[in-house]
Amino acid sequence: MPMNIEQFRRMIQAPERTQQELEQTLRNVVDRNDRDRAQEVKSVLDSRFAGWDKPTARRGGATETIARWGSTRKNFTTAKEAYLWLVERFSEANPQLFTDIRWETTGYVAVGKRRGAAGVARNYFARQPGSLFRAAAHLADDPNNFHRLSNGWYVNTNLSNAEKFEILCRFGGVSKLDYERDWEWEVLDPSDALVARKARVALAEEIFAELERALSVQRGDA
Repeated sequence: MPMNIEQFRRMIQAPERTQQELEQTLRNVVDRNDRDRAQEVKSVLDSRFAGWDKPTARRGGATETIARWGSTRKNFTTAKEAYLWLVERFSEANPQLFTDIRWETTGYVAVGKRRGAAGVARNYFARQPGSLFRAAAHLADDPNNFHRLSNGWYVNTNLSNAEKFEILCRFGGVSKLDYERDWEWEVLDPSDALVARKARVALAEEIFAELERALSVQRGDA
């Protein structure tokens, strides 16, 4: 049941709400054209964070990101940290993502990769760092470009936020875990393409449909 206006006020007025969380809430209610709730959020922002709506210089490459897994919601200083946290959660919830050969034909491990003119350029996941960067082996010399997961696999972190989100959606698709209902990844950066909430949801739905078609063919469904 949707929260009423009083419940909404209590939620946004909670002292633990950060400026970034309130700004994301404001964007969400504006997307829904909910003017009353938008005004409520703006009032809280005005009273707690003077100058919140003034342009500020962009900080390096770091973008604060909120990730949620079930009822656990965490703030991260970078999109990469939030991405790795969610990859670990998916790995724990569905270990077959890294052991079932079927995923190799639906875009996860072996075929979850970018292709260049000379063939395979980069893997998203691999057993060794060197296998992540086939066409640019020097990238494996920099530990900032990869991370070792708790299951022993290495994950390529030299990716755009759009690529990270697509991979998470693919993990969600084969794990039957829906974006927004079971997990979320919100990059709190107005200049990032992922900030368009409707576009994110549309992308997730498109990927889920694509995966279902691929798995249907594998099962031999009519």
